[in-house]
Amino acid sequence: MSSETQFKKGTLELCVLALINKKKRYGYDLVCSLRDSGLLVAEGTLYPILSRLGKEGLVEHSWVESNQGPPRKYYEITPSGRRLLEKEKKEWRKISKGVNKIVNS
Repeated sequence: MSSETQFKKGTLELCVLALINKKKRYGYDLVCSLRDSGLLVAEGTLYPILSRLGKEGLVEHSWVESNQGPPRKYYEITPSGRRLLEKEKKEWRKISKGVNKIVNS
C-alpha cells in the first residue's frame, strides 16, 4: 500500500471517529457527512473501515429500527476510541500546522 493511500486511510479514520464522537451515526449518514465536507468516499470504502474500528474496540454498533426501511446499524465511539481520537487530533494539528507553514510561505 502506498504512503499516499495510508495517509488518506488514516485521515479518513480520523474523520470517521470525529463524526461518530459527535453522535451515533449509521453508515450512509457518515458517507453523506463526509461528502458534505468535501471528502468523496464510497460506501465500499467506509464499511471496511467501520469493521476494522469495531474489531479494534474503537467503535461499537447497535441495530435501531427505522421508519424508512430495514433496521440501521448505528455506530458509537468507545472510551478507547475517544482516547485514540484525542491523540490523533493532536497529531493532526501538528502535521497540518507544519504543512500550512510550508505551503503558505
